[in-house]
Amino acid sequence: MELIRTIDDLKANIKVMDNYLSSKDHEEIKYAKERVRMGTCFVVVNSKTGYRFYPSRFIGYVDNSIEKHERNNEKDGRKTNPAISEIIGYKPEYDDELEEAYLEYCSFLGFKPTKKGAFGVKRKYWKLTTHQ
Repeated sequence: MELIRTIDDLKANIKVMDNYLSSKDHEEIKYAKERVRMGTCFVVVNSKTGYRFYPSRFIGYVDNSIEKHERNNEKDGRKTNPAISEIIGYKPEYDDELEEAYLEYCSFLGFKPTKKGAFGVKRKYWKLTTHQ
């Protein structure tokens, strides 16, 4: 699959994740929550209801969807993270405040996250600002 190249590509996938999380389809909700639960690197958006977290492995591919993501046998954060970093302007970083907000977001979504990200590493974050 093609990696995202623009802020519009990134925002389109954020909207896809938001649509899944607010869907009436239980499987779409479950799938989106599982991506958030399993993620290691996240684009973070401060919304009216608080911080929202979008996993890089899902939002890093152009026009992604559940179907495309499941068929993508080469999905890899080592590919999506540099693409997202190029768009946002810096590499993801661990942040105590965002880690706490992530834990709260998971609680809001109704599940308990893993203690660390994949492979036992700390979760990392990019903060998407309104001017991006």
